[in-house]
Amino acid sequence: MTGPTPLLVVGDALLDHDLCGRADRLAPDAPVPVVHGARLTSRPGGAALAAYLAAADGREVTLVTALGDDETGRTVRRLLGDRVRLVELPIAGRLPSKTRVMAQGVPVLRLDDGDGRVSGATEEARAAVDAARAVLVADYGRGAADVLRGPLTRA
Repeated sequence: MTGPTPLLVVGDALLDHDLCGRADRLAPDAPVPVVHGARLTSRPGGAALAAYLAAADGREVTLVTALGDDETGRTVRRLLGDRVRLVELPIAGRLPSKTRVMAQGVPVLRLDDGDGRVSGATEEARAAVDAARAVLVADYGRGAADVLRGPLTRA
């Protein structure tokens, strides 16, 4: 018996943060909830989350994405660990992140940061797509799928 087919995930990685707490009153200076006792959790987002979850059952997963070398990219790399093989694309700008502020499990605010876009394809990325037997595209409009459209169309 063989294991699951290795999976190639192509797409735009993000870093997701959730700031979860309680809100039981409104601020005196504005009609907004006051969130207290908040706890921050972080996880891979976008294509990185898809790859992370696909690898959870031991499946061999390769992620083709742009992470960059800023703190956000390093955090996603650390969260993925050795669970997912990375094939990195170049990025122009900072890797996007989003922070959801939650009160009693309900989002009350989302903060987005980072404007990074994939700035090109690499031979290693093209070869990974060409060799893939199963491909998942997680396109968040940041360019990973665009720069590999030709090889993805043939895959």
